[in-house]
Amino acid sequence: MRALALSLASLGVPVIGVFAFSGSVQEDQGMLIWLTSLVPAFLLAYYRGLRGVALAVAGGMAVLVLTQVVVLVLGQSAPNWTLLLTIVSVYLGVCIALAVFAEILHRERRAAELLALVDGLTGLPNRRHAEITLDAQFAAAGRGRKLVVVLYDLDRFKQVNDRHGHQAGDTALVAFADILKRHTRRMDLSARFGGEEFISVLTDVDLEDALAFANAVREEIRAHEFEWGHLSVSAGASRYEEGMGTYEVLVAAADRALYAAKEGGRDRVVAAGPASSAAPVPPRSEPAGTTSPVPATGKEKTILLVDDDAEVLQTLSRRLQACGYQIETTDDPEEAIRRYTDDASAIDLLITDVMMPRMNGLVLVDRISKIVPHLRVIFLSGYLQHQVSWSGLPGAVVGFVAKPVGSDFVGVVREVLERALPADITPGAGVRQG
Repeated sequence: MRALALSLASLGVPVIGVFAFSGSVQEDQGMLIWLTSLVPAFLLAYYRGLRGVALAVAGGMAVLVLTQVVVLVLGQSAPNWTLLLTIVSVYLGVCIALAVFAEILHRERRAAELLALVDGLTGLPNRRHAEITLDAQFAAAGRGRKLVVVLYDLDRFKQVNDRHGHQAGDTALVAFADILKRHTRRMDLSARFGGEEFISVLTDVDLEDALAFANAVREEIRAHEFEWGHLSVSAGASRYEEGMGTYEVLVAAADRALYAAKEGGRDRVVAAGPASSAAPVPPRSEPAGTTSPVPATGKEKTILLVDDDAEVLQTLSRRLQACGYQIETTDDPEEAIRRYTDDASAIDLLITDVMMPRMNGLVLVDRISKIVPHLRVIFLSGYLQHQVSWSGLPGAVVGFVAKPVGSDFVGVVREVLERALPADITPGAGVRQG
């Protein structure tokens, strides 16, 4: 509307000039006086970044100038001012209409981008935004910047929904989000990670400072009084360590600590402890077009695949079956635990994704290691930045493979199956209360 008002006002300049001044002035000024009607539209379109509209208006201005030059050089008589007024008005109206339409499209695009990165209920960044930030900050941590991740989970949130309704649950989520916003620095990011789970990505802080931050959040939400009562939160924190290789391992380590907080009685903050397991088996590349034979152990090996991506399960199954392995698959970590509980000796190797919606791979391996201390496992990750050499991964013999799997996949499977078990196995280590 502002562009329209200014353009119409400027259009009045040549109209008044043509009809109010003498014919000699009209002849002297000619078409150049009509440029004033296009200048505001051009400047506003250019300022708003509407390059196509600005180019069209600039072209119209150039046509008027060239026409005036031709009239003067050839000594032509003045044009029909009424016709020129009509043409310029129509041209200006078309340009303004295009500008308005383009502005609407830009606003819709910005709104769509905002919705893609912001959680609609809490106003916090969503999981996609958090993962983009994690990927960037993890790369910075590899260059020496401190990085700590804190995961939060509202305690007994399902009971709040069941007893008091989903509106009460939404109120609790919004209240916790507001607390996170108040405590989070501008240089950091707190986001809703899914359901009643939240995450804070803290840079340039030590683990102790991150624990103090999480405890301040925990204490404030516990003190908050809802109409139906009080709410507590559990949290797990993990700092970047050399060799983690992917932010998924960092987040999974925090989730592992969060699980320990839940197991320890809730309403507490737990920090991931020092690494205590063996380092992962390094990948060994296979020549292109070849497959690895089944290890000569006198029997076929059984491998359990756990991944929430059905396509990954299908691809890995076909590849391993082609090498003679017996394959079992599931997308449910609890089902994998039950499988080991029923007959642990029937499974020789576990292959699991690091990040899964129901339970991350580190927690899954921790729980299975209580059943099978000599567990052999390979972790999968689709966001690998560097080779994983972190010794904090749970499992007696550990491998790590990037998705989509390459030619080294079967080689890692074979090495994990063939490697000797460590003399001292301490499953379930890796967390401490803070």
